[in-house]
Amino acid sequence: MELPECPVCMEYMSAPIFQCQSGHSLCNTCTRNLCPPLCPICRQAMTQIRNWQLEDMISKATVPCPNKPAGCVYTMVNMDVDDHLKECIFREMTCPLGAVFGKCFWSGKLNGMLDHFKERHPDNLSADANITINNTSITTDDRHMYLVAQNKFLFIISFKIDTMLKMAYWAVQHIGGKKAAQQHIYEISVTSNQDSRRKAVFTDHCFNDAMDANEIFRQAKCAVMPLAMMAHFLKDKRLTFSFSIKRNNPGFKKGPGPDGENKPFHNKQKGPRSQSKGPHPQPKGPGGNNFQGQNSGPHMHKGPGKGPGGNNFQNQNSGPHKGTFKQNRHNN
Repeated sequence: MELPECPVCMEYMSAPIFQCQSGHSLCNTCTRNLCPPLCPICRQAMTQIRNWQLEDMISKATVPCPNKPAGCVYTMVNMDVDDHLKECIFREMTCPLGAVFGKCFWSGKLNGMLDHFKERHPDNLSADANITINNTSITTDDRHMYLVAQNKFLFIISFKIDTMLKMAYWAVQHIGGKKAAQQHIYEISVTSNQDSRRKAVFTDHCFNDAMDANEIFRQAKCAVMPLAMMAHFLKDKRLTFSFSIKRNNPGFKKGPGPDGENKPFHNKQKGPRSQSKGPHPQPKGPGGNNFQGQNSGPHMHKGPGKGPGGNNFQNQNSGPHKGTFKQNRHNN
């Protein structure tokens, strides 16, 4: 069913819809603009009686995206339009840096964002997989954002140091739809500037830009590292990390739950009399991130513990379980 039209302005009807004493219904815009509040069809007084049946029909009608003139080809139930507009790639967008730091007022379409960063924010445009952050420390709050273009997709990498929670965060977001975001896997690899053999690696699926990065940090649904641990990765106030983003591969399977997290799975082969199984899936801690040490050196955690943000730390040699975010250091 298509949306009904207002008998006055001939535009699509939208809730709330009020009726006059004779039962005529007008769109919300026309009703607000009536002065005096008389029905333009029968001249009877307008009432505060809602046309609930018509509103329900409108909510279930199939409509095209309002950005159809710009190129969007999606059609959807009318009640889903607002959610779609939050992630429609043809919507009017603002500069991601301006939204966080308030120093840029650019707005435009997605196809113009990359050129905007090249012109106005070249230092925040990452063409390399390695990023170095200078003049940072574990005693000062810090925030950085980078735009990454890959295979015609745009991604935002956000880094934050929160001295109150004593945690550092990395999040990778896809500018676009939620479904496309969850089809991409990112990996953050933090290498120590004190000892290149020490490394921490985290892998997860992307969120899209409709979700606020601060909310991702708050829920710890991203790479998380305690500042006490990050101190062993800093040298001369310099932090180095690399990233990679790729499409979902057969080694990851969308798991149950509202977040649709990707978790590793293993193929099973059955023989006539025996069955071989791969290693058990790796568990996650309450915060969704597990840290581990391999061949721990003097700065590594020696046993299981729990830090803020619900992250578990574990030496690989202390138990059978392995985490996703692990710290590697090889002995000479």
